[in-house]
Amino acid sequence: MKWFFIALLSLGMSSGVFASSSSTAKCPSDSFAEFVKAFSSEREIQKAFVVSPVKHVHVTADGKIPKVVEQSLSAIAADELNVLLPENAISLNLKIEIELPNRVIVRDEKGHFLKIFVFKHDHCWALKRVEDWTLDAVMDEITQSEKLAPGELELKKGVIFDRLVNKASAESGIYLYAAVLDSYLDGARKGSAQAAVAAAGISLSGMAPRLDNDEILSLLIQAYNSIPDVAVSLAQFYCDQGDYEVRRACVDPQKSIATLEGAVMRGSTRALIRLGEVYESDAVVPSDLPRALACYREAQKTMPQLVARKVDQLVARGVLDNSIQCIKAGSL
Repeated sequence: MKWFFIALLSLGMSSGVFASSSSTAKCPSDSFAEFVKAFSSEREIQKAFVVSPVKHVHVTADGKIPKVVEQSLSAIAADELNVLLPENAISLNLKIEIELPNRVIVRDEKGHFLKIFVFKHDHCWALKRVEDWTLDAVMDEITQSEKLAPGELELKKGVIFDRLVNKASAESGIYLYAAVLDSYLDGARKGSAQAAVAAAGISLSGMAPRLDNDEILSLLIQAYNSIPDVAVSLAQFYCDQGDYEVRRACVDPQKSIATLEGAVMRGSTRALIRLGEVYESDAVVPSDLPRALACYREAQKTMPQLVARKVDQLVARGVLDNSIQCIKAGSL
């Protein structure tokens, strides 16, 4: 991430190393938030309150595969700590979050930068672990020979962040999931429909921060305009507004059905199957089994393995489609 290190140099920051001498130094505060404030701004406190050895985690590229490397260092480079100073973070468009009881998170909101500083407390607080999850340099190496469409790099980065969650602690994983969402959102802003649907999905999953409904709807519509199969997710969202735990009538059945029908007209077999399920279930509109069978029979032409059983079950119940069409005449 060359721009970041150039910015640090422009601020005249030291590239020295700090080792711990905390046993003789006076503790600035027993309050973690107050300690972090002093630790961020005073070099002598930084020198005194870093344990040795200190754990350092970062991500490298092993060919096309990201690899998490953990090292035990006798000392830590001073410039690792520069981003903890608020004015430095602000100048680099980073935000600092103090997470009790013992973590400081420094990150941006586009998935470009993520560092987590973990402290321990004995007679005072001391930095014991630095986790650098920043992926820009890794992505440059992994994708160097690829021609990527706008937003695809950010989509790939989000996928890698998602995979790295399994390599992190539960406490750090929360912020990796936030980086997943931030990367997908950045990809969506750059025009990737896949990134848009991925952003909506990770937000609705509960693993990443929950976007507001208007933003989720906008993401799903963006994706649907390019990927007809997204109609299944968009139609569901029109019904439940992302609230899966509460059983209730569909909030907007008209838009839900219209979305599925529009996708069917654009060639989506998955939307066709979902339309059949809607007419069979009585959950969105009143049950219409002949129409459900017509939808399944139409889908059977392209995805027989997915609907053969559904067709057989309705036929066994005596349902006949006759001349009924899946999509009602004049509905679009």
